Amino acid sequence: MINQLKFYAKMAHKILSKDVIDHNDYGKEYDKIADTYQYWLKEMSRFTDRIIKSAYAANTEKPKVLDFACGTGYITRRLLEKETDCDITAVDISERMLHVCKDLADHGVNIVNADGIAFLNNTAERFDIIFCGWALPYFNYKVLLKGFKKVLNEGGIVGVISNSRGTLHKIEDIFVKVMMENQNEIVKPMDIRFNLPDGKEGLAKWFEQYGFACLEVHEEEVVFSFDRPEDLLDWINKTGAAAGTAQIFRDYDRVKGKIIKEIEREKCIKGRYSINHKFTYGLFKRS
Repeated sequence: MINQLKFYAKMAHKILSKDVIDHNDYGKEYDKIADTYQYWLKEMSRFTDRIIKSAYAANTEKPKVLDFACGTGYITRRLLEKETDCDITAVDISERMLHVCKDLADHGVNIVNADGIAFLNNTAERFDIIFCGWALPYFNYKVLLKGFKKVLNEGGIVGVISNSRGTLHKIEDIFVKVMMENQNEIVKPMDIRFNLPDGKEGLAKWFEQYGFACLEVHEEEVVFSFDRPEDLLDWINKTGAAAGTAQIFRDYDRVKGKIIKEIEREKCIKGRYSINHKFTYGLFKRS
């Protein structure tokens, strides 16, 4: 009990002092998975498609689009495939992810390697549409939505899809237990759960607080099942579903076996190992 209290006190101090996994750490994680991110897209891109709508866009002849935290450029590619007549700027902090989509520059896309918040703060550009695919929890939503409002033209649209509270059930508990039992291996914790919206109501509330009207908002859940605990952890690592967790530890490989044992203990149902993705998505209009 004393050891637990010391652990939580130490983690609380780090979180309060902002000694936590930051944007640069997430960038490093996505650099690592740039070549395997297609595993995520294969399963989840069909849901991303639900925010790629132009019907709500401001009545402009050629809207300016910001693909924020664009990753390997899925949303931008879909816009190009639809032959949407627009000017696109695609921004991401991961050099490796942008390397995968460097060919988009041949189609007139402005590709920017930058921290997302720094880009919003410093750009003189104004946009009619912002798409944010699966990146919301990596940012302080209060700072992010202020930034979106700053760079959006009046009547502009934000389309966002994000993991929500309750996603990756028990995975956070597993990592916390491994951290508690291997405190000397901890570099810094994550605080991503504080930026997970509480379903569609939570997402709508966040946007409405910052002067956006909710056009539509939804929530869903999908479950993936695996034969072995190693396969479940491999899915998490390859897709970036829990990006940043490896950066918690000095040497991730030293604790990886312990994480697998905890997955085996906590996630086995009838000989299978399942992981859930709860997510919410919607479109919002700047008033």
